Amino acid sequence: MQRCYGAFVSLRGFLPRSVAARASVASLQLTAKPYPKPRPWGILRPLNAGDVMSNWLDAVKWDADGLIPAIAQDYKTGRILMMAWMNREALALTVQENRAIYYSRSRQQLWRKGESSGHVQQLHEVRLDCDADVITLQVEQIGGIACHTGRESCFYRVYQDGEWVSVDPVLKDPKDIY
Repeated sequence: MQRCYGAFVSLRGFLPRSVAARASVASLQLTAKPYPKPRPWGILRPLNAGDVMSNWLDAVKWDADGLIPAIAQDYKTGRILMMAWMNREALALTVQENRAIYYSRSRQQLWRKGESSGHVQQLHEVRLDCDADVITLQVEQIGGIACHTGRESCFYRVYQDGEWVSVDPVLKDPKDIY
């Protein structure tokens, strides 16, 4: 008997009795990963007022300022789009609203990505690393621009021969975005 994904499925119900008897599979059990049920609210379930949030938020190792680095990646390609900071409220709201919400250290306030530019990051998945001190967000970058410079990614410079070289084009002039 093997266990996987916490569910057991017997072959007995799937094979004709003669085949099951001949093959002596009555005791053989396999597991199957069930398909996720569609959810009307999108990728992640929104939180309700009665939901217990403390368990999963308490598992995060916040720094001395109550922040954690959050790396946004394109959910299809895996390309790193940007890095920002989150506090406890930003992470909780990100999951609740199904969109990336960060904490601006310079303004000392929450920052909903795309609030002024329209370049919203629609959330597909949140991951916590093995040390519980970095978050990754798998997102769909609405409008294709994540960087305030008008580029797809904030990581547009490559180290070449002792200097940083810009290798990604500006997709939209920042003056036209903000």
